[in-house]
Amino acid sequence: MIEIFVPKNSSEERTLQLTEEQQLHIHVESGAKLNLVFESATVTSQSINLSTDIIVEQGASLDFCDLDLRMEGAVRTHHLNIQQGADSKVFAQSIILSEGDNRNTTQVDLCGEGAELCLNGLVIAHQTQNVNNHTWVQHRVPHTTSHQLYKYVVDDQAVGTYAGLVKVLPGAHHTVSGQINRNLCVTREARMFAQPQLEIYNDDVRCNHGSSTGQLDESALFYMQQRGISLHEARLLLMAAFVGEVVNQIRIPALRERLHDLVEKRLRNI
Repeated sequence: MIEIFVPKNSSEERTLQLTEEQQLHIHVESGAKLNLVFESATVTSQSINLSTDIIVEQGASLDFCDLDLRMEGAVRTHHLNIQQGADSKVFAQSIILSEGDNRNTTQVDLCGEGAELCLNGLVIAHQTQNVNNHTWVQHRVPHTTSHQLYKYVVDDQAVGTYAGLVKVLPGAHHTVSGQINRNLCVTREARMFAQPQLEIYNDDVRCNHGSSTGQLDESALFYMQQRGISLHEARLLLMAAFVGEVVNQIRIPALRERLHDLVEKRLRNI
């Protein structure tokens, strides 16, 4: 087991290389701040099974990125559980640029008033990849906020799945929640399955959710080719613009710049 403990009112930045089976426990005490990057890049024929439990106490802040860059390998499974205290802020993102299959489950419990969550995901999949993201966000007390944005680019015969549930429990008044899933199927053989869900058990909330799946805009491609841009570059530009919304929201500058480069390289390979 790997344990990370950030004491009160302190600040840390860490990057962890994750391989095979690992269990992690992270505790961010009140008023503390943690920037954390999980990275899987090792080539292995074995499945990777990760389990992460995170506690973010009152007034604490967590910027977290789960980054999968494996060039090949077996299935990578990650179970992520986050518990937030009052006035805590969590910005978490899952970035999947690998060539292996993925199964991710993320559960967040907003347990203290004033807790804020931003949960984003980006998937670029091709060949016969199968990538699943399941999110479950529970608003347990009044005056909590959550926003989700998951985007997929699915090429060749790859399959993507997104299932997200936002649950507003009784008594959690003045909840604000948004859940958006947008998907791009590059070929007719690519498949995307989406199931955004809301369960609301009280009044006086502002919640919305939605999902859309489509292909590259043919008129935009034609317009760009008329102006001397090759079809390949036009496709690349449209796909990069589509996923850029997720990358641009990353608040760690060095990681954001690195991901712009990694995303472009990945898109050029599909």
